[in-house]
Amino acid sequence: MFKSFRILESVIFFICVILCLYFLLASFSEEFDVSKKYQLLSKEKILTKKLGKIISEREKLNNKIHRLSDTALDLELLDQQARKILGLIGEQEFIVY
Repeated sequence: MFKSFRILESVIFFICVILCLYFLLASFSEEFDVSKKYQLLSKEKILTKKLGKIISEREKLNNKIHRLSDTALDLELLDQQARKILGLIGEQEFIVY
C-alpha cells in the first residue's frame, strides 16, 4: 500500500514539474509572452501621446471654425485668411518675403 502511494506521489510530482516548466517556457516563447506585454505597453504610451497631439490640433481647428462661423465672426481672422489664401493686400501695404 505504501509503495503504490509512493509511486502515485512521484507521478503527481513529475506532472506538476512538467506543467510548471511548460507554463514557464510558454510565458517567454509564444505570442502572449512577457516581452510582448512590455512592447504593447510602450506602443500604448506612444499612441497616447499621438492622440493627445491630435486632440489638441482638433481643438485648435474647432476654435478656428467657430471663429469663422456666422454666429461669431472674427474679422481679424477672416482678414488673415483672405490675405493668406487669396493673396489680397491693402493699397497702402507691401509684402516683405
